[in-house]
Amino acid sequence: MAVPGKRAEDGPRDFGFLNSDVSNDAGRANPQQPTGGSSVGKSAPGAKVDEASGLAEGKLESAESARLSVTKGTEASQDGEPNSLPPVPGGAARKGADPSPQKNSTAVIGYAIAITLFLVFCLATGRLSLSGNHALESLPDIRPLSPNEFQKVPDGTEVAPKHVMKLGESRRFGDVIVTTMRVTREPLQFQHFQSGAEEESLTTKPVLKLWVRFENASQTYGFPPFDVGLMSKRTPEHSTDESTVANSYLTVKNPAAEKAVRVLNYLQSTDNNFVIVGQESAMVVMPMESLETLIACSEEIASTETTVDSQYTWRVQFRKGINESSGNGVTTLIDVHFAGSDVVEQSSAAHPVAG
Repeated sequence: MAVPGKRAEDGPRDFGFLNSDVSNDAGRANPQQPTGGSSVGKSAPGAKVDEASGLAEGKLESAESARLSVTKGTEASQDGEPNSLPPVPGGAARKGADPSPQKNSTAVIGYAIAITLFLVFCLATGRLSLSGNHALESLPDIRPLSPNEFQKVPDGTEVAPKHVMKLGESRRFGDVIVTTMRVTREPLQFQHFQSGAEEESLTTKPVLKLWVRFENASQTYGFPPFDVGLMSKRTPEHSTDESTVANSYLTVKNPAAEKAVRVLNYLQSTDNNFVIVGQESAMVVMPMESLETLIACSEEIASTETTVDSQYTWRVQFRKGINESSGNGVTTLIDVHFAGSDVVEQSSAAHPVAG
């Protein structure tokens, strides 16, 4: 953004106008003073003409002497000698500096500093990029659904470099600070969404859980940064095969394998009366508050060959804020990298402790 240029300082001033001002001021000092012999003759008839003429000539000589004195004084000042001219009425006002350019310059400098600080803030928080936004920086939310709102990210598409995280890292995306806490292996347990009573018959085989903390850094609104809708969203709706379209999933790469194996997230319906214990799905997080939740993979992980040397990448889609003009959420993607040695084994009876 171009900052308005500072107003140029005034160039050297021509002080020659002082001569004419003094002469004019001398002439204005006595407005009744005659300026020529013919007008004196008309205003003073009879024997008083000579006297009046002498008086007029005396005054004219005085005026001429004053003019010559001013001229000499000006020449002296040009030669470097002190100028002994008396103060000229209005001269100080002409010679004084106009304070308005200084005020305008101060305002422009203050405005430029404010804009610079704002741009630095935007760059630091990821709201502005000098190289342009990454293709996966901002995606539509999944609710409310509208035609073609769900955007399928092509397989193999990499996220922006700053969207790649390791366990234990914290990073801000939009209005959300994300902290990747840990990965556990344990069964999923369920409880009734109203009473909180656990339903043991729904307990699953051991699966991997990625525990994440979402902190709302906004100061103006609350929103749910994550829910089972984002975790389970896919096309077709209940598909589980390799052709399933999904933006959030886990990939496992074994050292001896030629390619990674994709494991979809656990398919949890949003209208199910039983919810995953510890997930706190769709919880609205108010400004400066946080939510600790989990993303779970499907039970297919139990039949997937893994070792302590296996390399995992969990792609997670979450809301980084709200489009205030439309009221819809704005989502983004991160890739969380970890190894088989980072997975913490939990017993089926033990509930994870918030870290």
